[in-house]
Amino acid sequence: MNNQLSQRLRLSITVAVTLLVWAHISWDYFHGGVPTHYILHSDDMPGIPNWWGGIVLPIFTYFLLYRIATRLNKADNRDSLKLVGLRFMAGLLFAISISITFLNGIEITDYIMGLIFILAFVFPLFKSEYYLGWVLGASFAFGAIIPILFGSILCLIFFLIYQLVDSLKRLLLSKVK
Repeated sequence: MNNQLSQRLRLSITVAVTLLVWAHISWDYFHGGVPTHYILHSDDMPGIPNWWGGIVLPIFTYFLLYRIATRLNKADNRDSLKLVGLRFMAGLLFAISISITFLNGIEITDYIMGLIFILAFVFPLFKSEYYLGWVLGASFAFGAIIPILFGSILCLIFFLIYQLVDSLKRLLLSKVK
């Protein structure tokens, strides 16, 4: 089975993301202007226009795809390309569900975020494929910069949670033996 994320595939995905983000920015430009997103959704805070996403998102995508490819190419790797794709889709679907509920004013965003924190005790949600899915899924509603910043904080928290659970699991197993 091919367990590689080739350079050609990484470039193809990055080009697709670049075309999509610039198509979205162009659509916004010709239909009322490119939106600006404010930190904490407050007009008093600094604004980040979606133009930045057109520059940052392709670089961010390629960087995370490079990290994923490097991990997949290691000899001691236990992940498959299929598992990486499923993780990406999970991050993408969670971000899309949060974006849809936020844009439509449905008040279940907090519950979805709570579910993500519960899942962090079981799954390694700090991995690059989850993070990439999160950013790509949320960038339509929130631009690219805010999901990148918020996602990096979440990844740090998820890493700490997962390591804590893993340490407790190893401690309990050593006590049983």
